[in-house]
Amino acid sequence: MLKTNGMFQRKIIKMEPQPCIIEAIQLMNHFEYSEFSHHLLVDRSFIADKKVDMFTDPYGLTHCILALNEESGDGILIDSSGYDYARYVSFMPNIKAFIDQEITQLADKILQEAAENTSNGSWIVYFDEIAEQYGINVSANNGIGTLLLRELQSREEMAEFNLDDECLDMTLYLDYCKNLNPSELKDLGM
Repeated sequence: MLKTNGMFQRKIIKMEPQPCIIEAIQLMNHFEYSEFSHHLLVDRSFIADKKVDMFTDPYGLTHCILALNEESGDGILIDSSGYDYARYVSFMPNIKAFIDQEITQLADKILQEAAENTSNGSWIVYFDEIAEQYGINVSANNGIGTLLLRELQSREEMAEFNLDDECLDMTLYLDYCKNLNPSELKDLGM
């Protein structure tokens, strides 16, 4: 049995999906998501805090946030258009699998770049570089950073890392680094 959720509309002439960019993710447990999804017109602090992230740009892309049920995998895209409630919404069944795939690919790219370029295991990647190179807006408090951090924590390459307001500061295990500089390692006491 293939089971999912859907929203059906009667006798629509055609589907007209809009291109959008997810600027932030509000991670929710099942209870939080259920309460939110059954009361969409209630003002929410997580929407008010991210109002500036929701707009339609001159190219017709809708910038939105995603309320994500981490347990079921369903989500709701939100464009508040300057309000504190979910003024425009789109139900996204099983979107967590897509988000997880994108985060995994981003972590792969970051770790590959670090492993190929660090000379001593230490590597810093700035959030504005991630946005420019990969088109994904990461920050310490937008949910996307939380998911990326979880993914990096699960990787065997990672010795330690810190997430701050502007960057990821990482240290890789030396076995994974391809361009080690012996003199730098000696200076670090390794």
